[in-house]
Amino acid sequence: MRMTVADLILKYLEAEGVEYIFGVPGTSLVPLFAACNRNSNVKPILTKHEQGAAFMADGYARVKRSLGVCFGTSGPGATNLVTGVANAFVDNVPVLVLTGQVPTSAYGKGTFQDSTREGIDSVSMFDPITKQSSMMISKYKAVDELREALRVALTGKKGPVHLSLPKDVMSEEIETDLPSPSTYRHSMEYFDRRLVIEAAQELARARWPVILVGSGTVASGACEDLRDLAEMLSIPVATTPKAKGAFPEDHPLALGVLGLCGSPLAERYIKSSETDLLLVVGASLNQITTMSWDPRLAPSKCLIHINIDPVEIGKNYQADIPLIGDAGTIINEISFRLLRNLVEQKEKRKDREEKIARLRREVGMYIEPEKTRSDSVPVKPQRMVKELEEALPKNAILFVDTGNHICWAIHYMEFRRPDAFISAFGMLTMGYASAAVVGGKLAAGDRPVVALVGDGCFLMNGMEVATAVSHDIPVVWVVQNNAKLGLVHELQKFSLGDNTVATTFKEVNLAKVAEGLGAVGYRIEKPNELKELLPKAIASGKPTVIDCLIDPDEVPSLSPFVEGLKNFSHRLDMI
Repeated sequence: MRMTVADLILKYLEAEGVEYIFGVPGTSLVPLFAACNRNSNVKPILTKHEQGAAFMADGYARVKRSLGVCFGTSGPGATNLVTGVANAFVDNVPVLVLTGQVPTSAYGKGTFQDSTREGIDSVSMFDPITKQSSMMISKYKAVDELREALRVALTGKKGPVHLSLPKDVMSEEIETDLPSPSTYRHSMEYFDRRLVIEAAQELARARWPVILVGSGTVASGACEDLRDLAEMLSIPVATTPKAKGAFPEDHPLALGVLGLCGSPLAERYIKSSETDLLLVVGASLNQITTMSWDPRLAPSKCLIHINIDPVEIGKNYQADIPLIGDAGTIINEISFRLLRNLVEQKEKRKDREEKIARLRREVGMYIEPEKTRSDSVPVKPQRMVKELEEALPKNAILFVDTGNHICWAIHYMEFRRPDAFISAFGMLTMGYASAAVVGGKLAAGDRPVVALVGDGCFLMNGMEVATAVSHDIPVVWVVQNNAKLGLVHELQKFSLGDNTVATTFKEVNLAKVAEGLGAVGYRIEKPNELKELLPKAIASGKPTVIDCLIDPDEVPSLSPFVEGLKNFSHRLDMI
């Protein structure tokens, strides 16, 4: 089959199931757009900024569980992509980043927007924030470079890859076949049988085991298998903040989220001196989850750590049994090994169930739960997020941006499925969900998709509402409006008291901003208004912004996180 290199790129994307690519055009990418005119199956989405394009590709990839694609022209187009690409890198999201490049005949001549080593060197720029960054140097290498990029992005620990595309190389014609993706990349389902047997034996022996579920469990599609394992032995389960919902939070064995603004029940149970075994599945045990690597998280006898990336195992806590490989494959094998021990586990299971139920009554899942029912005005943010939970359809996807609102959502909202809660926990990038939600909706089909954002986040990337309007993408943004960068403001107060710096601003009517961008805009100020309005906004099928005025004096439970920082500093001083 004869085609241009640009056509080849789109054909490979089509084979990977990619339907949309996100970006802002430029002259260096004209051959790619010419190919788009010849391909009706891959549609370019014009965003308002390249950062928004990278976030949309990220959101698309997370919801579709496959590849997202963003593009930017040479020079400023490439530099504007950086934050979004870095965000995908830290969160292990497979995104193909395509940037334009000047023709090879013009290298080193001071060409307009030169992105070679004589200019900004886009390949080197993306190298530290991608799994691989390279330039397509010849039409003869195009097939190999495409296959390698897709293989690297989608195999093992996933992540973004970057291809710099010289304008003349994209225009050249080649003769090639189009193989299936299965011929150039393969799944990784290996495990160490000896260590799996040892892990199963330790789980069978343990008196008070606990499971901590990370986002790797979601990525491997292992949530149901893990639930079966937990129920088999009546083992309580907590999740990291990023994996919220990976284990149903209304389940009798659920402890809730461990970490930033997490559940008091998870904190009490896991860090108890009684915990003799901790099974960590697909988590890196980072600062957000462990409250700055609290030593009490380590169990008294055995820590079993499952991760597809061997680098993550033993990095922060010593693993007694390191299990490298796909989480789903390993969990299945452990469950198989445990089946023969079910009879002798009966008494232990009963004790665990009774202990969880007792602590749930004594400790509870929430701090100040009464505020979720408050009728005061301005609306309590605790009440607002609880209304949001109650109003969301059961199959909805909620993208959550970074700020106080993520703390409220983690603590007070309850999720029952692993694909319902999405946030950029790796870098905690403000403005992420404001844009990523658009890509997420394009991947979600008929499922409702909503973004919970702060006014500071919305002011960063809210112009992407116009992208949704231009392409008739029915997304709903729910904005907590308190005229400040809430999370930064509250964290500054721990050090500066009331003398915070650059954290507040004049209130903006974001409903009117939405209307100016062509969307539907609402402003609400009282309890129950969000609960009544959200279903109507979703049913309308129109891009909609709901601007919610909230009580600016309410503060999330940040003290445990700050205390963890202080304790970590103290432990360093003791070394």
